[in-house]
Amino acid sequence: MKPLVLSLLLACFSFQSAWAADFATQVMEATFKIFHPDSTSTCFLVKREAPDEATYLVTTAHTVERMKGKTAILVLREPKADGSYGRHDYTIEIRDGEKPLWTRHEKQDVAVLRLVKPLPVPVKVLPAEVLADEATLKSSGVHICSPLFVLTYPQRFEANGAGFPVARQGIFASPPLLPVPAHPTYLADFTTFAGDSGGPVFIETADKKPLITGIVISQHHHVDKLKSEYEDRTIRHPLGLGTVLHASFVRETVEQAAAPAR
Repeated sequence: MKPLVLSLLLACFSFQSAWAADFATQVMEATFKIFHPDSTSTCFLVKREAPDEATYLVTTAHTVERMKGKTAILVLREPKADGSYGRHDYTIEIRDGEKPLWTRHEKQDVAVLRLVKPLPVPVKVLPAEVLADEATLKSSGVHICSPLFVLTYPQRFEANGAGFPVARQGIFASPPLLPVPAHPTYLADFTTFAGDSGGPVFIETADKKPLITGIVISQHHHVDKLKSEYEDRTIRHPLGLGTVLHASFVRETVEQAAAPAR
């Protein structure tokens, strides 16, 4: 009986370890909601190699630019001893007076906030190398109609009371063309909403790890304008398409945000 019990325990441990290392779970654990009365979106956390100990919060530039004042709320999740999670709203500084504390890419809609202070609850972050550059994206073999995954907070919606993001699956609705300076974005086929901005778009690599291929920056609509004798009406029909900014620009912005520290 003892060898059998030991085998079962080892099998359970192996299953839990595999689950914890699952490519989608890794991205989920590093994805959070950032909100403000003026603007709400998705963000995720990455970390550069040592000796840099800072954490880098990645989101869209238009999100933080719309936030008035000096602070915003980062919705963290606090793990508890019984395996459950509690919601932890944490105030972060986004401006020093009128000066933005984030780094904005000079041309693209991405912003990175360098967090130097330790966060109040333990969080998992993604290594910066999961952000695809041109070489990594090319070697991944993705093409039009390849599957992709998205983690966001559509219409401020949360998966549960602890503040987990919502996962959705889609495809590359346009080819992720290179080089990225000439083709900075591509289309993804999934139902998009306000609040999706900043969400990581990712795939599973051949070695079962996550590769972030971009971030959601906008959604698309078809607009009908109806005019009658008594009223004018504008109807926006969602097309179910999101614009995704290549992750290469995220990598560049993270390095820019880290430059003063270096």
